[in-house]
Amino acid sequence: MKRYADILLPAVSGLLAGAAYCHESLPVPAELMLIGWVPLLWTLFGPTVDTRAGSGVLLPLYVAFFVFHGVSNWWISSWQEQTDPYLMASGIAVWLGHPFFLMLPWLVLRWIDKKLSRRIVLVLVPLVTTAFEWLHGQTDLSYPWLSLGYSLVDRPLAQVADVVGVYGLTFLIMIINVLAYSALQRRSDGRGTLLPVSLALVGCAVWTVWGFARQREWTDSRPAVKMTVAVVQPNINPWDKWSAPSEQLVIHRQITDSLVRAGESFDLVVWSETAIPYVIRNYRYMGDWVNLRTWIDTSGCSLLTGFADMMVYENGSAPASARSLVVDPSVKYDHFNAAMLLNPGETGPVVHRKTMLTPFAERLPFADQLSFAMQWFEWGVGISSWGKGRERVPMQVRSGCVINGNVGPIICIESIYPDVARDMVNNGADVLAIITNDAWYNGTWGPRQHYDIARMRAIEMRRYVIRCANSGVSGIIGPTGHSTLELPEMRRTAAVGTVTCSTNKTFYALNGDWLPIICAAITLLAALLARFQLFLRILPASFVRQSSHISHGT
Repeated sequence: MKRYADILLPAVSGLLAGAAYCHESLPVPAELMLIGWVPLLWTLFGPTVDTRAGSGVLLPLYVAFFVFHGVSNWWISSWQEQTDPYLMASGIAVWLGHPFFLMLPWLVLRWIDKKLSRRIVLVLVPLVTTAFEWLHGQTDLSYPWLSLGYSLVDRPLAQVADVVGVYGLTFLIMIINVLAYSALQRRSDGRGTLLPVSLALVGCAVWTVWGFARQREWTDSRPAVKMTVAVVQPNINPWDKWSAPSEQLVIHRQITDSLVRAGESFDLVVWSETAIPYVIRNYRYMGDWVNLRTWIDTSGCSLLTGFADMMVYENGSAPASARSLVVDPSVKYDHFNAAMLLNPGETGPVVHRKTMLTPFAERLPFADQLSFAMQWFEWGVGISSWGKGRERVPMQVRSGCVINGNVGPIICIESIYPDVARDMVNNGADVLAIITNDAWYNGTWGPRQHYDIARMRAIEMRRYVIRCANSGVSGIIGPTGHSTLELPEMRRTAAVGTVTCSTNKTFYALNGDWLPIICAAITLLAALLARFQLFLRILPASFVRQSSHISHGT
């Protein structure tokens, strides 16, 4: 019976946490995340659990995170009629493989549990899980989509993210889970539960009050500089757009022109990721490029759009600016998933090349080191094996001598990395703009989750976020994470809204992920204490796991 419980309880944790993460798509409260990991904690550290070899917890842990990923991220295989087999297979592969990454902090905790007292291990749970969640977002192979803090984005609890970031929210979530587990454990042992219950309630109350105060402060903030923005949502089939790329440009212009005919005026129009899905600045498309430039000059508004860029290199390394519009088979060149800003009356665009690329779909992780394997991972839709951008510099929206604002462009999956938004803000962005193409996942929970992640970036940076997606969710997000404009999904439409520019920088923008870095340092220290028995002698006896091999100093 216990063996079945060791599988069932972790599965319950995965189900509760996954449902809480997807609470906007399911009839469950987000607050489930505050207790969702208690069944897993009971399985690993319950009062009847003895210290076991690591292999004894592999299956329970895998079950927990297989269920968690499945509930919250099942949609990444797309599951549409036109889904490319590569996309379907990669989604299933991530479902099978991602739990191993999510298991790592818990395996470390179980290993430490064999050396240090369980009291210390429970204190370490929020620290270790937060440290690994942060580490999970630090490389080309990273996928920090499922950071637990995103589940609270529409709650006042999320408003403290401007100090601690999304990973700090995970830290607070895990503290409440540990306190809830401690209350359950003490009740099982016949002891009073007043202390952990009181700490959990007081902690949640302080956290909520602080969140309400932060939310009110930023809601009432009214800086002077404003910019009027048009958001264009073309709702184009993502599999078809690559077969007739020049038609996409025509569609976007027609939608934008319809706003003008309706009497709307705006400083900036935003088009989605790869709205221009070809290298329009290449000499072969010079006619399209000249027409676009003329249209911008005539309209008097600036354009921020996604497009396919290309950089040609001299001698295989240095960019060849004089030949940047020419493809010569004898020289090396890269394609980039990029964004450009065109201001009326200016000849050259400002370009941002995507710095964080979707692993395997857009670029092989660590491709600079594994260049020989690039051709093994090429997606059959659009352009695969994109080049990786190196700079995160905001773009100045201007009309003549009038500066309307500095926009920090963020392309698709870049939005799930807090450092991208931080770099844009610290480099001078007073508004953020996320362009994406989530139409691969129409009809699933994916687009809404991606929109919620953008809302978290707005809270962390206290910036307005313009979000333009091919089929939605498109809109404008205020600095408290609440939508001030939201377009209906899967419809060809456009709307005009206003954003307020801000030069203030939050504590999180200035200091970054200070909390998970501290957690990582403490995790490393705890691992060293557990690994080298010599260090254990400096700890009080109550902090050390009492076992024969430690007491005899072997």
